[in-house]
Amino acid sequence: MSKPLDGIRVFDLTLAGVGPWAAKLLGELGADVIHVEAPGRPPMAVPPMFNGISVLYVTANANKRCITLDLKDQKERQTAYSLIKSCDVFLENMRPGVVERLGLDYESLSKVHPDLIYVSASGYGQTGPMVPRPGADPQLQAYSGWTSITGTEEGGPEFFRHFAHLDYNTSQYIVQSILMALYNRERGRGGQKIEVAMLAAAMSLQSSRIAEYFATGATPKRMGSATTAIVPQQAFQCQEGRWIAVGVTEDSQWPALCEAIGRADLGQDPRYATNRGRVEHRDELVPILEAVFATKPVRWWEMQLTEAGVPQGRFLTWNELRYHPQVVENGLMLDQETQHWGHIYHEGPPWQFSKCDRITWRPASAIGEHNDEVRAEVAKMEAAAPAAAPAGGSN
Repeated sequence: MSKPLDGIRVFDLTLAGVGPWAAKLLGELGADVIHVEAPGRPPMAVPPMFNGISVLYVTANANKRCITLDLKDQKERQTAYSLIKSCDVFLENMRPGVVERLGLDYESLSKVHPDLIYVSASGYGQTGPMVPRPGADPQLQAYSGWTSITGTEEGGPEFFRHFAHLDYNTSQYIVQSILMALYNRERGRGGQKIEVAMLAAAMSLQSSRIAEYFATGATPKRMGSATTAIVPQQAFQCQEGRWIAVGVTEDSQWPALCEAIGRADLGQDPRYATNRGRVEHRDELVPILEAVFATKPVRWWEMQLTEAGVPQGRFLTWNELRYHPQVVENGLMLDQETQHWGHIYHEGPPWQFSKCDRITWRPASAIGEHNDEVRAEVAKMEAAAPAAAPAGGSN
């Protein structure tokens, strides 16, 4: 058996989070990902730091080989061209105009490699007044409208505090597009250029909230943990101060919830019999539920609602999650000794394939670790078929 992307090679000219994480996932699926760094340039220093290097660098560059290339040097650029000709995918998320100045734009590369799948990722897209602006997760949260609907009704707009939330969701869109382009190429349609923007990904993730805006003409309100369309579907604070998320996704679950919390009378009240009615009477119903959940500890409610078949989930801390049997038995949080980074903890693979080798996680390489190995491969390829550099590019 093999991994799903065995035989696929990726030229990874990316930095920060969006591009490196996408390439990391491709590597986890079995692709030979060759990550390119500029010689002498310190790696990204996004905190927190770990053994002198950014945790983001270590995590986002797992499952790759790493080389250094000075792409402003004509000879080094020739090496890059030769390597790219052996690749299936070229992935970049540089500032607009950088790859063009280096002669690594799609038009140049596609002339010598028509089957190349070329991916450009950016913050705001390749056209429009926002193109020159750098795109980072917090700014995209603000600009895409994300923060305007996040937070409590009484408070102001809030950021989603996982710094890379929109970054990594954009990475998922990149991976999806590459997989579809590879499939399309297998059907004889050749390579193509793919453009993925964080702004587009952020808006796609908000499609249901945007639909609310068009349906009502009003921007959705900030509602804390609650949702506009379903009641109850929110967090409730329990006796000891901990929280549990409870949702009634089908009307048949409502009487079961009422029985489980000792308020069968609510289940018999016609005002609350349907979700539509519960949404209409949200302001009077939710305080009743809040008062009930405050009378017992979270573990009590977790057992009661599980037995009743009502969707629920108590809020876990990282320390609890780390040792939770569901996480442990499925290998979702792992630890291992690494050559360069010492003992580290990392996420387990999010998928496994029944007809492929088990997906595993390989630690990030040191910068330039595979210079000799990859350059030897390039020299062998050049000896077999000397490469002609595409036109364009300057020192």
